Amino acid sequence: MEKKIVIILCVLDVILLGFSIFLYVGEDRTPPAIAFGEEAPVYREGMEETALLEGVTAVDERDGDVTDSLLIEKISGTGEGSVIVTYVARDEANNVEKVSRTLEARGGADREVE
Repeated sequence: MEKKIVIILCVLDVILLGFSIFLYVGEDRTPPAIAFGEEAPVYREGMEETALLEGVTAVDERDGDVTDSLLIEKISGTGEGSVIVTYVARDEANNVEKVSRTLEARGGADREVE
């Protein structure tokens, strides 16, 4: 009787392991890709985020165009006449991509802006 219980438990473990592997393989773990247009804007202090998002797109393998999820996470002044703008995008599975790019700055953007 004990042997039957042990065999049944082993079979159930194998079935659960197989099911777990199936779920893991089927999950979307790839973040969207963020791409920039050919022309980078010139940053001016107080600039609207919509202007910084112009020409920026985000595409996910499963969800397609997720450009609507794009946000500006941070704008950091470098003190050398430029700023680093950090963009983030996410897909339906909450995978997040973060990309930064350096923009020319005009108008006192030598400090961190939030």
